[in-house]
This record gives sequence, structure tokens and C-alpha cells, in this order.
Amino acid sequence: MPLQELNSNNGADKLTHEIAERCLTEFKGKLYGVEKGCPYGAALAFIGELWRGRGTIWGFDTFEGHPQEIAELCPDTIKDKGVDSNAARCMDYWYNSPDYGTDKLKYEYIRSKLDELGLDNAILVKGLFTSETKIDFIPKLHYAMIDFDYPLSQWDGYNAVKNKIVKGGYLCLHDMIPKGHIAGNYERYQDILAEGIFDIELEDRASLLVILKKK
Repeated sequence: MPLQELNSNNGADKLTHEIAERCLTEFKGKLYGVEKGCPYGAALAFIGELWRGRGTIWGFDTFEGHPQEIAELCPDTIKDKGVDSNAARCMDYWYNSPDYGTDKLKYEYIRSKLDELGLDNAILVKGLFTSETKIDFIPKLHYAMIDFDYPLSQWDGYNAVKNKIVKGGYLCLHDMIPKGHIAGNYERYQDILAEGIFDIELEDRASLLVILKKK
């Protein structure tokens, strides 16, 4: 794989790969998915290859690194040391690692690697995702992974996809458990559950991953 998978360090990649594979057999016709927060691009490459000829996966990211400006906008993060919080600094280790760094985050790098693999069904969407971001170009969703770290961004990402996910479709949320891992995320997770439109498929503390299924 020419692109790196950050979630291979905690095992979340294996769980989300399994969900993407399930979509092939559980749904008929064309598949649609999103990865919100796709640093280093390997998750997109995996699903793009898996769904080749069957579906499209969109990857939303700044492709410039973790947006520190959200640390000054997110109420939960402001209460938790702001720009010095875990939400704001959780990517620093990887950015400073010689195995990951920042050059491989860039749009041009990831796009070039996807193109080398012939994955025109893996589409990159560059920019800061907020409550104003429109995804009208996506007709529906069978799979969504949200890994924006900040509670505010997780909530915005959720609200953008919740009504597009089909019955039986999957919503994967990273860093929402355990409580206190990233201040505010567990509470936003409880808000999601309280809406009553998803069932819990899996809560895996070891990988920090929650998988929900649309009722």
C-alpha cells in the first residue's frame, strides 16, 4: 500500500475495513461512502480498491494538518486547555514522526498515489469541514467514518451525514470513547444515541471506535 493508515496503530482500521466489506454483500447496487478526516489516505485507498466497480468513497480533510482554529471555536475544547488540549494536540506525535510527518498529508501527494492505483472512485474534498459544509453531491451513504477529533467537528460531521445514511447503513465514530479520552466527545456521542436513529453495533475501547447501524 503506497499510502499510510494511521488507525493501524490502534486496530480501528481492521474494524472499519470489515464494515466496508460488509457493504458489498448487505447492499445492492452502487455503494457510497465518506471518510471525514482521512490523514495519509490509506483508508480511502483500501475502500476505493475494495469497491472498485461498485462504489465511490469521498475523503474530506484539510490536507494541511490538524486545524488549530477549531480549538478556539469548540466549547468543549476551550474548557479543556484550548490549543493545548488533547483534541488540538493529538496529531502532533504523528506530524513529528519520521515515518509519517506532514509531507504525506498533502492533497497533491495523496491524489497522486490514488491516481497511480487507478482509483478514480476515491475522491478527495479539500477544506475545513463545518456546519456550513454542503454534501449535496452525495446522493446517499452506506458507510461513513468520522474522525475529526474535535467534539464540534465530530458533531458537524454527524449532522451532515445522519439523514443520508440508508437504513442498515453504518456510521463509524473514532475517539468518542472512552469517556474523557477527548473532552466532550463522549458527551456528543451520548447526544447522537439520544436521537434514537442508530443502534450500537460495536463499542471497542481498545481501538477508540464506535460502530452504529441506521435503524
